Formats: sequence, structure tokens, C-alpha cells
Amino acid sequence: MNNELQELRNAGYKPVLIGPRPFSLDSILRNVDPAPDEETERFVEAIYADRRQGAEDTWPE
Repeated sequence: MNNELQELRNAGYKPVLIGPRPFSLDSILRNVDPAPDEETERFVEAIYADRRQGAEDTWPE
């Protein structure tokens, strides 16, 4: 968990979760394996690069 999220959680912040059945933030976090920040940055960069390429391919010159 990155520092910003950890600080929010330590401060007692709990997001409102809505779904078909009751669940808790703790149960969700137990099933999430966060990637290191570097891997997340590479993943996001790859998504944006793909979007840029797709936009270039669709615009006529």
C-alpha cells in the first residue's frame, strides 16, 4: 500500500463501498496484492502509450 493510502487508513478514513452484499475494506485488501510503485508506473505508462498509439492510428493526416 502506498504511503498516501496508508496515511488515510491510519487516520481512520473508510471509503463507502456499495455492492450486492455487505463487505469490508479489510476483506478487499486481504485479496489485493499491490505491485511495487515502479511496476505500477510501468503499467500505467504502457496503457497511455497504447492509447496514444491508438489515437495516432485513428486520426487521418
